[in-house]
Amino acid sequence: LLILADQKLEAWPVHLSLAGVYVRGNFLAVTSDRDQYRDHDYADFAQEFLQRNAAYRRDYADTQDRIAWDPASAPAEEEGLAGRWGLSFPHAPDADPRARPALWSPQAAPDVVVVETANLTSIPLPPGFEPLADHSDQNEHHLVAAKDTARLRLCLRAAPPRCPDCLVILRDRCAVVRLAAAARFERVTRGLRLGPDSAASPSAYRRSRLVQLLSIHDALDAGADQRDIAFGLVFPRHRPLIGATWKGSGERRHTLRLIADARRLVTGGYRKLLRHD
Repeated sequence: LLILADQKLEAWPVHLSLAGVYVRGNFLAVTSDRDQYRDHDYADFAQEFLQRNAAYRRDYADTQDRIAWDPASAPAEEEGLAGRWGLSFPHAPDADPRARPALWSPQAAPDVVVVETANLTSIPLPPGFEPLADHSDQNEHHLVAAKDTARLRLCLRAAPPRCPDCLVILRDRCAVVRLAAAARFERVTRGLRLGPDSAASPSAYRRSRLVQLLSIHDALDAGADQRDIAFGLVFPRHRPLIGATWKGSGERRHTLRLIADARRLVTGGYRKLLRHD
């Protein structure tokens, strides 16, 4: 899919290359393979949008610089960075959500199952599940475990000695989603069949829209204008409009709405994705 670019690109962000957006001659080419997103759940899509947030990328880089200057400040700096963005622990902005998933805060992401246990070193993973990402401190152990395309997001919290393991369900607006995640965790830990996790994943229609919004943001970030987006990504089979016809068209209004949606998800709307909103 070729989109005419109005300006020469001097630099190429790493995450655009990962998304399949590149330069071919004087054109901006967007070849994002939708298959790369077919297994994404809500938390994965939230990570995709967060890592495109320029403020997060700057915050992450500045935090790493301060830690390099004063290594003793690492715990406080990392906790502050994670807390500002809904994370339990910072993740690299260019990390692949499927290979290196973010460790989201249970408060921000209801798909994270909170388990209180007296033994933080004994991780109650079902057979076949292997950790993809994990981080621990004195009181909590956060991890994402996967088996094939399925995954579990867990937060283990320290409980008093000899106390039985407990599931903690926050009673908030996302309680239904939290209960569904906890029920799924119980099913797999008891050896019951693990089917597709429809509760944690967007519908086919919404997945397609989220992939489109990612492509729109990446194309904008690479230098495409509104008209490029309209007839390259949104209406690729339409004949391009020009002049006053374009300015007053429904295609332009629809494209502007999609651009606003893409920017909204990047700047903070990813938190709504975490809540399945």
